[in-house]
Amino acid sequence: MKRPDRINGLKTWPEDGSLPPGICRLCGTDLDNSGQPLASAICVVCGYWVCELCDGGTDPDTGDAVCADHKGHPLASNCTQYA
Repeated sequence: MKRPDRINGLKTWPEDGSLPPGICRLCGTDLDNSGQPLASAICVVCGYWVCELCDGGTDPDTGDAVCADHKGHPLASNCTQYA
């Protein structure tokens, strides 16, 4: 399944190999300069960074993550381990 261009009005990050800004989409933490490093990953649904505090689940086989807003989306069906 391909990532949609928009989800609930939110523009998703393009799947062109470029990286989104290193800021958690949900809480706004600057993941590059937070002072205390947080684990983070790119949400498989929207393509933006999400920190470990806003993680909605991970795929135990691949380590892929999903943000809490999108954990019910079909693209995140394998993200079953919740933080």
